[in-house]
Amino acid sequence: MKRQQPQQQHFRRQRTKAQPDQTAVKAKNPVFVSPNKPRPYTVSVAISASMIANLEKPELRTFLAGQIARMLSIFQVDEVVIYEDPTNNQQQHLAKQSTEGPYEAAAKKNLDASVFLARILQFCECPPYLRKSLFPIHRDLQFAAMINIESPHHTRIDDPCPFREGVTLETNTPGKVGTLVDIGLRNSIPAFIKDKEIKAGVRVTVKLDNPAQIFHNNSSSVPATVISPNFPRESQGLYWGYSVRLAASIGKVLSESSYEGGYDMSFGVSEQAPYIGEVLPSGGEPLPSFKHLMVVFGGSKGLEYSIGADETLEIHEEDAKDMFTYYMRPLKSQGTRRIRTEESVLIGMTAIKNLLT
Repeated sequence: MKRQQPQQQHFRRQRTKAQPDQTAVKAKNPVFVSPNKPRPYTVSVAISASMIANLEKPELRTFLAGQIARMLSIFQVDEVVIYEDPTNNQQQHLAKQSTEGPYEAAAKKNLDASVFLARILQFCECPPYLRKSLFPIHRDLQFAAMINIESPHHTRIDDPCPFREGVTLETNTPGKVGTLVDIGLRNSIPAFIKDKEIKAGVRVTVKLDNPAQIFHNNSSSVPATVISPNFPRESQGLYWGYSVRLAASIGKVLSESSYEGGYDMSFGVSEQAPYIGEVLPSGGEPLPSFKHLMVVFGGSKGLEYSIGADETLEIHEEDAKDMFTYYMRPLKSQGTRRIRTEESVLIGMTAIKNLLT
């Protein structure tokens, strides 16, 4: 007699209508938010190119440069200065370096760390929809497209931001005097700058006369006005990217300022300096008012080595504190033999940013 098999009951799982992830919906449709609080001061950061000079593979150099680019955007840095630790007769050569001019191969044997780092940082700062027009194909940039700093001036197609970055186009509009600008809108609708002729291929910052007009696809162009790249920050406190400057040595970082009057406040970040709590005003007092702040970080051999190796400076390594308004280290103690430059930027800027806010 066979054992009777129990009847198996099959239960069908009720299907429920999938609810959309509200977080994902919001991420796909970001809303432009302005701080609406003007920021009159600027923040600059100086780093040594030696941080990537000893890396063998271009992928690692690019990844490290991308980390620096994101940190600059996170801490709303307006200018980054790349300097080299001068050795032998390098100093005269570095004084003429620039990311402009004819491009050369970037093999390890002839790698120019300063120019490589500057080129990557410039590429990352540029909005993605402008990179093809402003950056020719170059070996240094072969891995740079994977970096995304997500800065406010990297506007998307439907971002209702009144400010946008663009590149001027060839204008063929009979009867109209002005310039067409590609600002990354849907269907390649350009902005039109009235009564102002600018040659093609120039990067400009524009302010839209009517930001809501970008949602109307039937427009042939959007009226706009050319403004200074500093205007979003000075008028609404909106961070609008950073500029890149090359310096021949650490001494040139402070002496060759991009701003009129130079930097009126400076920080020197070093592991050998006193703790920041012992240097700055106590009791939670704010920093004295300033217009242009410079934060200098040392290279692979430290801030003091960069100062001592600069023959143009009369300051020795032991007197490094005399070069800055504040000479400090952000941590009381550390569990490693040394802190790398990218780690020092993250830790140091976190401490200084809290003082600014």
